[in-house]
Amino acid sequence: MEGQSSSTSRLLAVAAAATAILGAGYTSEAAAQDKFKLGMAVGGNPCCEWMKAQGDVARAIAEQRGWDYIELSNNDDAATALKNAGIFIQEGVDAVIQFNGQPSSNPALAQRFGAANIPVVTYDIAQPGFYFVGIDNLAAGLAGGEALGNIIKEKWNCEPDLVISAEGAAAGIVNEWRTGGMRDGLKKVCPDIPAEKWVSFESQGQATVGLPAARDLLAAHPDAKKMAVVGLNDGGVLAAINAAEQLGRADEIIGWGQDGAFITGDNVNPHLAGSVFYFLEGYAVYAIRDVIDAIAAGSPPPVKADAGDPASRVEPCPVSAEAASKVPDMPERVKLLLAAPPGTTAYELFCPKT
Repeated sequence: MEGQSSSTSRLLAVAAAATAILGAGYTSEAAAQDKFKLGMAVGGNPCCEWMKAQGDVARAIAEQRGWDYIELSNNDDAATALKNAGIFIQEGVDAVIQFNGQPSSNPALAQRFGAANIPVVTYDIAQPGFYFVGIDNLAAGLAGGEALGNIIKEKWNCEPDLVISAEGAAAGIVNEWRTGGMRDGLKKVCPDIPAEKWVSFESQGQATVGLPAARDLLAAHPDAKKMAVVGLNDGGVLAAINAAEQLGRADEIIGWGQDGAFITGDNVNPHLAGSVFYFLEGYAVYAIRDVIDAIAAGSPPPVKADAGDPASRVEPCPVSAEAASKVPDMPERVKLLLAAPPGTTAYELFCPKT
């Protein structure tokens, strides 16, 4: 916590310097504009096409409503997110939607936007003062864990050598609900797996970033063969799977992801048995329908900043790899989503019905 406080202080200092440079007229354009103006800060991590797709969907919906739209990329960088806040304020936006994968900057962002009276919707990572729009993380975790537990019970009689958790500590309570929820869901099916079989590594939610730590974990358990993997998202789970493949130990590794980012398309890893679709590309439907439309109409809804009681809840959609193979890939989903009646969610369109 001490390091996070120090980081936040540095970001606040940058914010103060930016204000000093840009001057008191920083927000003067807001009063002059006529049309509603929406700002969108996409995550900007090159790992994930859904981050770009979130902006594409937001832009299309904003244009359908006749709004002005400004999109900036946070480049998965806290300082860039703060700089972008300054640009949004200078441009006089009426509201902002963001995905910020570096939440250490969120307190500083909340201070800046709050001072400028600009409401903010945040995706999947909560911040006091921001409208939270995102998945029911605990339900998603439990569903994914139970699905993997059923596979472990059938294949290994609930006797894995390891259950590996790909953590993403920076996500805070989201990681606890998703990754911890997966462990709890798995335990509902297989309650007697010994405590020493449960191990974790820090993946940061990215396959490439988490790979070295996953290799180290496997090296510390050289005799483990039957390995189950849970985690914050598909990328984190794939870090462990990829490490096992590199080490020639992937014959009996099975993962179940979260978010569905890597469970469709032509190159799905065969050891990824399933995931929980969030249909991340379609979050703007929830954000605009349930929050931004009311702001644009002059009647802002009460701020709901808690992930447990969100401004808009995205429904999780657990799917096996086989079921996911019948779901359109992300570019096609975006096309179909934008062609659907306004307010229709990707969950309604694409979640396989059981």
